[in-house]
Amino acid sequence: MELQWKFTFVFSCSEGFKKFAKLTGNALADLIELLYLPAPSSKNTIGEADYNFYGAFLNRSIIRPHCPKVCVQCLAESGYCRRVWDCSLVTVCPIHECLLVDTCPKCKRRLKAIRNRLSVCVCGCDWSELQPDLRPEHEITVSRRIYQLCGLLPLGHHSKERLNPLQSLGLQDFVIILTFIAGLECVMSWATGRPSKSIKLRNEDLHTHITNAYQVFQDWPHNFHQFLDKKSKGDLRLHPRDGKLDSALKEEFGALFKQLYGDLRGSQFDFLREAFAHYLNNRLRAQYENVDGFVSGPRSDDDKYITVREARRLLKLSHESILDLVKTGEIAFAIRNQNSTLRYLLRLDDIETIKSRYEQSLGSRDLAEQLGVDHRIISQLVQEGHLRRQSRRTVDSYRASKFDVDTARRLLHIEDNPKRAPV
Repeated sequence: MELQWKFTFVFSCSEGFKKFAKLTGNALADLIELLYLPAPSSKNTIGEADYNFYGAFLNRSIIRPHCPKVCVQCLAESGYCRRVWDCSLVTVCPIHECLLVDTCPKCKRRLKAIRNRLSVCVCGCDWSELQPDLRPEHEITVSRRIYQLCGLLPLGHHSKERLNPLQSLGLQDFVIILTFIAGLECVMSWATGRPSKSIKLRNEDLHTHITNAYQVFQDWPHNFHQFLDKKSKGDLRLHPRDGKLDSALKEEFGALFKQLYGDLRGSQFDFLREAFAHYLNNRLRAQYENVDGFVSGPRSDDDKYITVREARRLLKLSHESILDLVKTGEIAFAIRNQNSTLRYLLRLDDIETIKSRYEQSLGSRDLAEQLGVDHRIISQLVQEGHLRRQSRRTVDSYRASKFDVDTARRLLHIEDNPKRAPV
């Protein structure tokens, strides 16, 4: 009963398996090496646990001995099946560079794991006699990399792969990241304990999805940013409330944002979050650059940034007023990752400049008195557009119009210490 389509016997050393070793005359220790045993510290249920696959612990939905596939060339040359083919991400044979077969071309039925002859279907078709379905180099990369990480092929260093961030990952993280991206394009499980949704996908379908997922990491981060453009549900305007982007990003990117900041919490995936933040910075800057009067000041990596809430507390302005200053470029912003959380931050130097300037600004009557001119002159400068109002809604919703003293003084050609003229 253990030799059923789910192949439960390869995921534990059961009593039935021990009897199987005795029946076949094999040492139990030798056969145990062929099993996919659960992670020692796993507290999940059998259906959701991670299992040892060549030293990496993968979700059971990724290990599919019950959905066998074969290389027709390997069958013809060596006459045995490879254990690494049980991994759903191994879709081609990197040795013979051909697509693995999981469906009999004659009867159109899926290959059976339990069969009387190794390479012959119940319909009589001998798979070892089939012509291999050869694939181009870029479609072999994922399977070859898994072979290498499993120690089945020597590690290769290709110059064109140096900028691909996946090249630095181990087998477990390599599988997780590819199934994460592929799962955004189709209904399939990914290796973090999700129920199996890819169980019915044929090898050719999996091959297409996994190959496309790998291409997202080529020419990094350009291809990833293009992928984000495609996954965006529309050109939503980002209006961070107190620096919180979650609501807008969940609405626009859905599962991509939720999983990137909810499930992929390991520091080994920070490169994805950094590229995502870089994408948002570029898009939001382009959004603000379309605003009339926007002027972007110089930036430095050493600039200190604070949260919107801290900026509001320093300036005593409303959230809308601060965003107005950001949109005109008077306050520089940055979207950064902090402790696996995306934060919208504002440059402290700009905040302090605005604070100092606003504290020194005066109302129209006070300004006229300070400069020793008639109040109507100030009103005329405002009407003609020479003197700009610094109208900001304060935290108590009171909107006060103030004017910069130095600007008014320059317009009126008044020296710093004029003798006050009669009003």
